[in-house]
Amino acid sequence: MSNSATFDFSARAKNTQGITRRETPLHHVTHKNVDDAGVRFCEASFYAHLTLRGNPENADFVAGVEKVLGTALPLTPLTSSACERCHVFWIGPDEWLILAANLSPGEIETSLRAELTGHFSVVDVSGGQTLMTLSGRAVQQVLQKSCGYDIEAEFPVGKVITTHFAKATVVLHHQVEGSYFMVVRRSFADYVWRWLVDASDEYGLSVSE
Repeated sequence: MSNSATFDFSARAKNTQGITRRETPLHHVTHKNVDDAGVRFCEASFYAHLTLRGNPENADFVAGVEKVLGTALPLTPLTSSACERCHVFWIGPDEWLILAANLSPGEIETSLRAELTGHFSVVDVSGGQTLMTLSGRAVQQVLQKSCGYDIEAEFPVGKVITTHFAKATVVLHHQVEGSYFMVVRRSFADYVWRWLVDASDEYGLSVSE
């Protein structure tokens, strides 16, 4: 397999001193702490996001991914796996989404390409999407009225779905009881944020860094 160049597609802006800095899609959102808020929101900044494709019936591919990531590749539809290094979501029969907080996408991609052989694909999509975390006593109500999926009855801890949040396509993961990951395309991030503000109005919304 040929070597590939690594690019950083993170949004960047220059301040008044001309120094380049990275900006998340929701860098403009003001943080606020509301003690009795029913919904708690955070944009998880600068996670590594990579899509991985390969043959789940290839034992060498499955073992190689687990060796690099430190967690088993979820092979059952709509499931996930996680370790201290990363989260891995089943997206399709031969596709997974990898999220990592403390590893660079280039590091993960290089390690996978060094370990895996044969036909596979790994793509850094970090610059094209963002990760939001949602929690709180009223988070299920907000998700339920924003999604067509039955959040309350059909969404246990660990499950991953691709669904619509209002009119935006999102990847939604029930991380732990009462807490959710929502992966949103960059171009829809502000729209989803504004929808959340409106949908959470009756419960109160707290925004953290």
